[in-house]
Amino acid sequence: MSGVLAIIRKDLLQWTRRPLYFVSSVLLAVLILVFVGNTMSGALQMPFGLHDPTNASELEKQLEASGKFTVFRYDDLDAAKQDLVKGKIVALASVDQDLLEDSVEIITEGYNPLVDDQISMGLLHSLSQQSGDLRLPLSTATLFPIDFSLRDYMTPGLVAYLCYVLAGMNLGFSWIYEWMEKTYRLIILSPNGLRSAIIAKTFAVTAEASLVLWLALVVTAPSVGFTLGHNFAGLVGVTLLSMLCFTCLGLGLACILRTIRIYTMTISIFGVALMFFSGIIVPTEGMPVWEQSLARAFPLYYAADAFKGVMLDIPANYTLDSIVLLTWASAGMLFATVLLKVRQAEL
Repeated sequence: MSGVLAIIRKDLLQWTRRPLYFVSSVLLAVLILVFVGNTMSGALQMPFGLHDPTNASELEKQLEASGKFTVFRYDDLDAAKQDLVKGKIVALASVDQDLLEDSVEIITEGYNPLVDDQISMGLLHSLSQQSGDLRLPLSTATLFPIDFSLRDYMTPGLVAYLCYVLAGMNLGFSWIYEWMEKTYRLIILSPNGLRSAIIAKTFAVTAEASLVLWLALVVTAPSVGFTLGHNFAGLVGVTLLSMLCFTCLGLGLACILRTIRIYTMTISIFGVALMFFSGIIVPTEGMPVWEQSLARAFPLYYAADAFKGVMLDIPANYTLDSIVLLTWASAGMLFATVLLKVRQAEL
């Protein structure tokens, strides 16, 4: 126990002596939560053109009420089309007043599927409400009527990804740099010293990375406008469990790679891959079947599922998520322990 406390005190002392590393870690988390989250969740207040010279519809009111569009009215249809080509508006609604029935034509540039999808979803949100004079026989229903935005839905996945990044980076830098230090050698070569080092480093990195993440969430949530939910005990528990899992995996990887340059490159490459096929950017239901199977084989998928449950109060399989995360953590810890015992003999 004394060896564990000695290493923890040493880590905390080094942490306070390296404020730039702490600040940069928080800044990384803030940037991912703000810029990556905003990019993934799509645009709000998209400039939308409306050509309705006779005011035949209430389309302007409906589009602006959705929060997705800022409507610009045009009396000249040709001028509106020119602004669409120039990028001043993302789409154009042209209302044609017919003797029998009014019709609305939505015009887009048509060659950007990402923007077209955002426009389509925004229009669906607008027109699925009470349609006023349009009289559209369209309605929607949900099994779990919880009101949260796309930005809210994206954030838990990013939080899970940050657990991977912060735990992996903190563990790699601290362990690889300090393994050969004289102080660590004295602790490791003492009776039960290796076990103390592993326990202390795992605990310290889990706690430090969790603190960085919570600080970033507290800073960004009010300014960006996403929800942290009301299950704060669950949020703390899922954070610690996810951090523990990725810390143990990072320890195993650090023991294999042994140099900080190769470790950083490997963590970064795996991180990009995990982000794309773990349901953080694209929901797994929209992936090919083989990618869905691959996503469910890695812990980031389960961390994201647990974070969505505690932050959004939507159904989540907490039992399965916890079992998978603890299984990966145990596997990483066991693998690292075996390798470190070999290296201890080399010292």
